[in-house]
Amino acid sequence: MRTLLRLAYDGAPFCGWQIQPKHRTVQGDLDDALSTLLRQPIQTMGAGRTDTGVHAKEMFVHFDCIPELGKGIQDLDQLVHRLNRFLDPAIHIYEAREVQRNWHARFDATARSYEYILCASGSPFWRNNAWMVERLPDLAKMNEAAKLLLTETDFASFCKAGSDNKTTICAVTRAEWVMEAEVVTFHITADRFLRNMVRAIVGSLYEVGNGNWSVAEFEARFAQKNRGAMGTSAPAQGLYLTQVTYNNL
Repeated sequence: MRTLLRLAYDGAPFCGWQIQPKHRTVQGDLDDALSTLLRQPIQTMGAGRTDTGVHAKEMFVHFDCIPELGKGIQDLDQLVHRLNRFLDPAIHIYEAREVQRNWHARFDATARSYEYILCASGSPFWRNNAWMVERLPDLAKMNEAAKLLLTETDFASFCKAGSDNKTTICAVTRAEWVMEAEVVTFHITADRFLRNMVRAIVGSLYEVGNGNWSVAEFEARFAQKNRGAMGTSAPAQGLYLTQVTYNNL
């Protein structure tokens, strides 16, 4: 029996999504909870891997188990209820449902969307959930530079050094900054993302927005396909995985 979970999490207490020896991760907590409740070893597969401190408003995972659920668990709705009582409040399960045996949370995803939040208001409520900056950058210039992401396919310039990606080709379909109340949010959607890609893009666009680079300089640096030519990665706490898209759900 293959089961899908739709969940969200605050990434602050975790060293990312993926299980790591001697480190607390979202996947580690979830696997432990499922294994305990279902009384069998469970290994989840996520739609992606978020880094330390990165949040998810929507993450999909799947796992396989024998058809019989654990003691006292009558159906998947009850499993959701029990999981939410068992897990740290930093993780919340919204939904569980049975899916086809060959459905895959990672490989069946056709697009993923992220948001990155900048805050210049000084509000203490954003300090763990946004990049706190002294002043808001120039949105018009950042959006002009962001449009270049829509016409490029090779994102080697924003790939973390040492990553084991087989290809750096990605298709970005949305990349824009939007003013939203006291914060500025960067919205980006693509068919796939490289490790650290969104934070590297945000850090580089910020160089344009704060006047350190012109749009033309951003374009020239981007064309070098060299991570060292781009800006420093933005802090993790401002990044959110917001949507995973499937054609078969």
